[in-house]
Amino acid sequence: MTRISTLIPVGLLAGAVLLSACNRAADSTSTAVVSTTSTGDPRAMQVAVIWRADIDSLATRIERLDSVLVSMSSLKSLGQARAAFVEARRTFKHAEAGLEYYAATSSREMNGPALPEVEENEGPEAVFPPTGFQVIEEGLYGADPLAERDALVQEVRTLRQILFRVQTLMQTQIVTDDRVWDAAKLELARIASLGLAGFDSPIAGHALGEADAALEGVARSLAPYRTDTPAWATLDSTIGAARAMLQAGADRESFDHFAFIVDRLNPLARALRETRVALGIGTPTERRAFRMEAASLFDSAAFDVMAFAPLDAVPATAEAVALGRTLFHDLRLSGDGQRACSSCHIPENAFTDGLRVNTARGGSPLARNTPTVINSGVQLGVFSDLRTTYLEDQVTDVVENVDEMHGSLETSARVLSADRAVAARFAAAFAGQRAAADSVVTAARIRTALAAYQRSLTRLNTPVDRALRGDTSALSAEARLGFNVFVGKGKCATCHFLPLTNGTVPPMYQKSEVEVLGTPVRADTARGTVDPDVGRHRLSRAEPHRYAFRTPSLRNVALTAPYMHNGAYPTLESVIDFYNRGGGAGIGIGLDNQTLPPDPLNLTAGEQRNLVTFLRALTDTTGTGRR
Repeated sequence: MTRISTLIPVGLLAGAVLLSACNRAADSTSTAVVSTTSTGDPRAMQVAVIWRADIDSLATRIERLDSVLVSMSSLKSLGQARAAFVEARRTFKHAEAGLEYYAATSSREMNGPALPEVEENEGPEAVFPPTGFQVIEEGLYGADPLAERDALVQEVRTLRQILFRVQTLMQTQIVTDDRVWDAAKLELARIASLGLAGFDSPIAGHALGEADAALEGVARSLAPYRTDTPAWATLDSTIGAARAMLQAGADRESFDHFAFIVDRLNPLARALRETRVALGIGTPTERRAFRMEAASLFDSAAFDVMAFAPLDAVPATAEAVALGRTLFHDLRLSGDGQRACSSCHIPENAFTDGLRVNTARGGSPLARNTPTVINSGVQLGVFSDLRTTYLEDQVTDVVENVDEMHGSLETSARVLSADRAVAARFAAAFAGQRAAADSVVTAARIRTALAAYQRSLTRLNTPVDRALRGDTSALSAEARLGFNVFVGKGKCATCHFLPLTNGTVPPMYQKSEVEVLGTPVRADTARGTVDPDVGRHRLSRAEPHRYAFRTPSLRNVALTAPYMHNGAYPTLESVIDFYNRGGGAGIGIGLDNQTLPPDPLNLTAGEQRNLVTFLRALTDTTGTGRR
């Protein structure tokens, strides 16, 4: 999963994690944290001591792994190396809440995907090799670990250097009560969205054990706050129940992920919030996509769409949203007055057009399939190649694209200004805001209104959502089994992150992933030919991005066929078959940079049917205009 570091608006970053992905030398900005509460609470100081002790223990475990690898020469010593790796990873998970909160950049270096990292602001040659645990896992659990010994030793020593930097950094951090409890909350969200899916244990398959270790780390972090109260008793029991279920799980494929989230993890998230409130501890005040006041990622109001908007954006008025809806259907935004946004994004079709690709001006086919705009407000980065960050920029790109609308926002503003009724609606929608020009109708306000309308199309109340919030009757038994395939054997949730099912990485939602799937020109099952569209590479010129595309949301996917950036797959069943074969690699397309694991998933026919049933349950178009 290659990282798009250029898509990290500063306004999305939590105060404790004000870190640039390109700041590879150190997490220097994290020391600038200013708490909203006391900086001298002795309990928070005790937590800091616990985190530092865990990091020191991690250093000892990694040193042990180094020692074992140096002498690894047989299957017996390979077993010892794997055991040392497991212990080091568990110790990392004990410290993960603090590391991710106060040393996020270094934590990514220690535990990021085993794929090259592209820093696009430094040019196409700025491709950095992966480092850390996942690289070591790939070697230790790969085809010939003994042959990889020297490379593994080098990786471990790189990891030790990163950890030394972290040890120094953590000595200077100001740890406060509100941040401790926020870090614990984010760790629960990390388990729900990344850990259970096996995001950071893709080969060894240690997701359940590591989730258990992460929960143990949360419990250790909160121990200094323990009181003899009902709230604490509930918190203790919910942590214990969650850990017991993880420990009883045989493997990730057979684990009941649905039951764990509904019956264990969500109650634990609520108990965590209730205990914090009972202690009189507040929350940090910065804006974040995963709302500070929410307990769980699965809460009905868990997400703040404005955290995905530009820094200067303000919540839209009802008048601005209504104006945006009107503009969405207004032909005057196009150069020839023949095309509106809704010409391709048809509300009755879940804001798609049902075509493989639509037609450009002049009659030639467009390059890519028309995506839905429902829930486009809860993702970072727009278009299949992530060429814009915000919805406002998307408006400009589409309106002024020569193949799409071939218009000009400045020209459209002048035309609309002459329409008294429309001008009056602009005045009402932006009352109290000074225009940058003499006219009340401006290009900037057209962008703002259309973006506001799209954000108003956020719909997060599907049967799956309701079931995960506790109304289990909302989901059929088959869909529930499909959910477990999605998170477990199917590995879908390692890219389509729960609960939004898009590629914007939880729980901080600061960046969006692109993936190389090996998508063919057509839905072949053998001797396929890769689609010539190079995707993100057209912009970044970085080789890891050749044929790379954004991971889209799967919400309302039952309504948005055909699928993939080129519309190659006509049905959900055909898409699942493609993934089940190992993507492009499974149909004869050999790409050195395919990020999708090339191994077949070996899903049974029944598992594939259940997965389709689950995907169909991700539907919510309430109030969007769909018939």
